[in-house]
Amino acid sequence: MTQTMPTWTKWALFAAGAVALAAIPFWLRLARPFSGPAMVIAILAWVAVYTAYMFVGTARLKGGKIGPVMKRYRRRLVVSMLAYTVALLGSLSLLRGAHLEGPLLWIVAAAPAIPILGVLLAMGLYLKEEPDEFERTVHVEAMIWGLGVVLAVTTVWGFLSNANVVPAPPLFLIFPLFCLAWGFSQPLIRRRYQ
Repeated sequence: MTQTMPTWTKWALFAAGAVALAAIPFWLRLARPFSGPAMVIAILAWVAVYTAYMFVGTARLKGGKIGPVMKRYRRRLVVSMLAYTVALLGSLSLLRGAHLEGPLLWIVAAAPAIPILGVLLAMGLYLKEEPDEFERTVHVEAMIWGLGVVLAVTTVWGFLSNANVVPAPPLFLIFPLFCLAWGFSQPLIRRRYQ
């Protein structure tokens, strides 16, 4: 007799894998095992692996039943994340290699934020278009948990930073922290309804 894992356990394992994979860019940034073109290739490979993991994993968790709204969301997300990767790599290269000043410096420095706004737009459109009330509820609750984690971490870190106990929080990590908390809370929320 084959015993199947409860759905929430599968979601939790999937989320743990997503968190582990999400740690790789931070490791690449801190350990710097590659440099130059090799680092660009490593980052692009990570984007491909992470995207495949997220898309195949969520499709399998949903039993292959991905509706048209989710398909549109996923398509929008991939376009935004690919644009983010290109903008980030281009921005970092220009900021290191070129001596930019004035408005051009501002534009190049802020360029990676534009695709992130596209991700936020994709999230909002998904919630607007999703006809399944249960899925909408899970995502809204998960977003609230994500915001709660971001607010808690940045508030504590901010006060510690004010006391010079830790360095100032890196603000560009707030959105990835939100996404991790949002994704990791989903299996816990789903478990409550099973």
